[in-house]
Amino acid sequence: MYYLVKKWKPDYIFDGINTATVVGYQDDPYSLPRRILNKKDDQDWSDSTENLLVSNIVPSLIRFTQALKKSLFDFNVKCYVKISTTGLGGMGDNLFYTHGDVNKPGMSSGILGKVAAAGVIHQLFWSLSHTPGINIKVVVPAALVGWQGVDFGKFRSHGKNLPCVDSNTKTKLVEGKIFASSKCKQVSSFMEMPYVDSGENCAYSMGEMTAITALGQMECVTREEVAQAAYEMALGSTRHDLLTAMDLASLGPSYLGGIHRRIILDKLARLEIEKSTPSIATNNLGPTVSKHLFELYIMLACSQRSLTIFTKLSSNDLFKNINKYLENNQQIRAQIVSLGLPILFSDKQVTVGEYFYVPNPKEENIITSENIDLWANSGWVDLREKNIKYWQSVARDIVVELKKNKENDVAVIDRNWIDIESADIGEILGYAYSILGGQRKTDF
Repeated sequence: MYYLVKKWKPDYIFDGINTATVVGYQDDPYSLPRRILNKKDDQDWSDSTENLLVSNIVPSLIRFTQALKKSLFDFNVKCYVKISTTGLGGMGDNLFYTHGDVNKPGMSSGILGKVAAAGVIHQLFWSLSHTPGINIKVVVPAALVGWQGVDFGKFRSHGKNLPCVDSNTKTKLVEGKIFASSKCKQVSSFMEMPYVDSGENCAYSMGEMTAITALGQMECVTREEVAQAAYEMALGSTRHDLLTAMDLASLGPSYLGGIHRRIILDKLARLEIEKSTPSIATNNLGPTVSKHLFELYIMLACSQRSLTIFTKLSSNDLFKNINKYLENNQQIRAQIVSLGLPILFSDKQVTVGEYFYVPNPKEENIITSENIDLWANSGWVDLREKNIKYWQSVARDIVVELKKNKENDVAVIDRNWIDIESADIGEILGYAYSILGGQRKTDF
């Protein structure tokens, strides 16, 4: 950075690199030290030790701040504007979109690293802003920031394009054995679906985009609004400067973002129909969110897409219908296993693809009834009857609240646009997360 500033000698610097993500996602603070501690004496420690040092966020961020201070002083930069992050899209320690993943509202180790990095650099910048001769501002978008475009085709999930594979083999789960992947039949070179390009997180499906931007979730703000705030701060405004007022400066969800969200989702819906391909999940919001979207999609597909019917059907009948549905629906089955999500039909039967995220394939994972439940809650599409009953219970709560709002003619922003007779899985999941403890804080 110092040599870039020396070469170009800018009056203003706009830093849009998500430093907290770059530094905080090197590795989570637990798994890498645990792997090093479990290494045998005759193994080479050098790579692991180097990675451990690199994953330590504090030295790198301190060094970055020192270089920044020297750059601003030596070359008389008028203003440095940092576009930073909350690390949680404006939400709190009740997050479902953890990329990691956890199976209840909370932060995975990777997210904790990102949040910690953001906190460290904000504190370092705050101290730096008190230094005479330094003009530094920080803008923090507290929502999902914008999108690139809507398209159909192959997409990147966890940094790579996925082959479309299928498996209709049900492997018997034997307690005491190690859970492993299995060979699949390749359907096509790449998995394709309608998706929206989301920038640094690659691609989101319609289901993911709907859920994460739903009311009470991260919601969204446009890139143009963030750019406008940064531009105004360079000219002297402190309205959105985190260093001037930490709480009041965060850039929350916007009316314009809500309008654009509807346009994006309408485009995705048209592409779903045109290409005859449902846009459910890309796994870029983590296996737990993906599994929830697929579970809702499959269960509602067997309930005439109606929340009301879903809540009234027998869980046993639904269980039988769901099994038949997946037996006859290669497209959905292929999407699930291609994304690395095992499909759990019962405590003894699972369909698994060539790889999986849950359990962690780098660790030794013994199949036990407790681990099956743990893995099913974290990143398996769980089609067991007890999980069907769980979603029916959540659906009943949603239906009751929606009907109550309608009967009372609630004159506030609510979710009455959710059509319980024509269920949208993204809206339902966003609503479900809110009532399950994942609601964003709005009174600030």
